[in-house]
Amino acid sequence: MPESRVVEIPIGDRRFSVPIPNLIGVAEPEHTPGVPDKREEIIRALEAPIGSPKLEELARGKHSAAIVINDITRPYPGGLMVEELARRLNAAGIPDERISLIVAYGMHRPNTMEELGEKYGAGLLRRFPIVHHDASDPEKNLLLGYTEGGVEVCINRSFAQAEVRIVTGCIAPHQFAGFSGGRKSVLPGIASLETIRRHHSFPIRPEAISLGLLEGNRFHKESLAAARIAKVDFILNAVENTGRELVRCVAGDLEEAWLAGVEISRKIWTVAIPERPNIVVVSPGGYPRDFDLHQSQKALGCAEMVCPDGGGVILCARCMDGAGKPGKLLREAKAPQELIDRFLRNGLEPSGTGKAYMLARSVTKFHVVLAGSAIPGGELREMFLDGYGTVEQALAHMLERYGQDARVLVIPNASEIIPVVEQKKGG
Repeated sequence: MPESRVVEIPIGDRRFSVPIPNLIGVAEPEHTPGVPDKREEIIRALEAPIGSPKLEELARGKHSAAIVINDITRPYPGGLMVEELARRLNAAGIPDERISLIVAYGMHRPNTMEELGEKYGAGLLRRFPIVHHDASDPEKNLLLGYTEGGVEVCINRSFAQAEVRIVTGCIAPHQFAGFSGGRKSVLPGIASLETIRRHHSFPIRPEAISLGLLEGNRFHKESLAAARIAKVDFILNAVENTGRELVRCVAGDLEEAWLAGVEISRKIWTVAIPERPNIVVVSPGGYPRDFDLHQSQKALGCAEMVCPDGGGVILCARCMDGAGKPGKLLREAKAPQELIDRFLRNGLEPSGTGKAYMLARSVTKFHVVLAGSAIPGGELREMFLDGYGTVEQALAHMLERYGQDARVLVIPNASEIIPVVEQKKGG
């Protein structure tokens, strides 16, 4: 039966206690405790790699290495990972000045050194050459071949030419790839614009939201094939809980180690949904998941899996960095359908049509409003969205629209939840 209850919802760097009427559930995974010592867990994984020799054995006799690291939109213990990877590379005879850190932006905006310093530590960044991946610069990318699916594998030249190639990241449910981490550090992380464009367009891009789905997922398979062509030697990936605590690290083979992490992540993030709500309240999970509208859209993907067509969606996201490229496209469009048709016709474009397509699809299927956003209300309305200062105000609006008895579901970490709607008997 629905109840009224106070629920904590993350927005930006704060958590807000919000009274929720007619609550049918809070879609949160059971708590999985984090490890007491992150560095100790990273060392444990490196000492027992899965499907691979130890990194120092792979690096022995080599003269250069490249380590792919995440940009600021991806939370994970990257600084500690780099330190421990470098320790082993140094022991194998590769000095710091021959270890490049390649920031995997994909099509995200470049980060400043100050932003990266806040994430990784300025001292760590001074130790190594830093390569800011640029998907649009043909001189900085190298064509290595083609996948069986016809995707050209053109990736960061510094990575391709290093003798030891390592990727780091976090394994979590992803709306297209099934799960992040592993092969995604290569495609889209350090791939060229044309490679990303082909990979992120139909028919490779799945039409339905694919959180947790690997079987038959061409998007995942093409990314894995590209990473194999790029000859990734070693991965080090983290699995985190809802509190951004490190639960487990996996290290070793590109696929075997990653799949071991996937199974841990799947157990953490799969959540049963008792029924489809009239209104769903979603948060990407706070900063940096709600860094901008581009990142925050992922929470709408989760909402799409549980909310019936025509239902209401409240997106609780700060978006301190604004609406970005997809916002510009939405503001310029006469109607959301215009952007849907454009993406179906042209596929991914550098202007941000992929995210604009997803946002346009959401606002045509549901009544979507933002709560707690830093994006001005006038700008939101130009994007076919409404904005409210608080979640309570957004809920009042939704109840007025759908009725005071409308049933409400809250998903506080919707960017990563794998929702499974329970089937009623006879339904």
